Amino acid sequence: MKQLNLSTIISSFILGISIVISGLIISNSEQKEVRINEKHQKEYKPLMTIKETSEYLNLSELQVKTIISSEETMLRASGSYTGMMLPIIRIGTDIYISTDELKEWIKQSTTERKQYQ
Repeated sequence: MKQLNLSTIISSFILGISIVISGLIISNSEQKEVRINEKHQKEYKPLMTIKETSEYLNLSELQVKTIISSEETMLRASGSYTGMMLPIIRIGTDIYISTDELKEWIKQSTTERKQYQ
């Protein structure tokens, strides 16, 4: 009978340690998720500057400005533009690009195989 009680105590102890360790693991993973979400929310910007856009697209600032200029020239020349234009907003002399719409522009531009000179 003593053998049975000792094995029960050892089993209970191992089970208790397992529960504590699993609780710590779950707690740490939830904290990491919260930190990642907070970091993403802090980094997300609804509008980006030309510099930020060029870094995002892995292009030079001159290339981003060339895309904007090309699209605006085609719009002025023909009075219309087929497809989606780079989603810019002008505030005074500053140009900002919509982060959400930029993703859609990338998809559409690559599908249409647009070329800029």
